[in-house]
Amino acid sequence: MTTMEAFKTWKCHICGEERPDERISVLSKPLFVGGQRLGVQNIRYCNDRPACIEGVQTFSFGKK
Repeated sequence: MTTMEAFKTWKCHICGEERPDERISVLSKPLFVGGQRLGVQNIRYCNDRPACIEGVQTFSFGKK
């Protein structure tokens, strides 16, 4: 398997579905945990689904 073949699909962090590369976008935003900035989080989301586009705005890996 080549590198190009390995990344034909991605899992959306919002809905959890595996989608084709052209249907996934990435939003980069700061990661805060306990009020401290720990770095940047890259959140994958479906760019053709309104619920994912809306959900990515409030999603954070640091949320419980």
